[in-house]
Amino acid sequence: MVGFAGRSDAPDAEVLLSDRRRRYLLYCLHMYANPLRLPDIAHQVTVWERPDSPSVCLRERLETYMSLYHDHLPTLTDADVVEYEQDEDMVELGPAADRLRPSLETRLRRDIDELLGAEGSF
Repeated sequence: MVGFAGRSDAPDAEVLLSDRRRRYLLYCLHMYANPLRLPDIAHQVTVWERPDSPSVCLRERLETYMSLYHDHLPTLTDADVVEYEQDEDMVELGPAADRLRPSLETRLRRDIDELLGAEGSF
């Protein structure tokens, strides 16, 4: 069976979107102008993940950043869904992102109320 990016070893859309943090990274790139700086993405993801926290502290943002950098960017770059420029610490949608868009938008419609609720808690 051919995977997401046309390669038999590439993960499909559901595998790529199954992790909440990876999905949130893609929401940032989908909803905001990109490329975006990875620290800015990490901040937004932290806000969405911790809606009951009155402030997002540096330690939480750093933990999110490290997780995105080490665990999620490699998966997404290997699938050509995002491109990462390490020197500038910039992330943008990659050439295979269009194939993921329908599944991403479906997930976003399901998650949007929760995300907006997290935004409104600050």
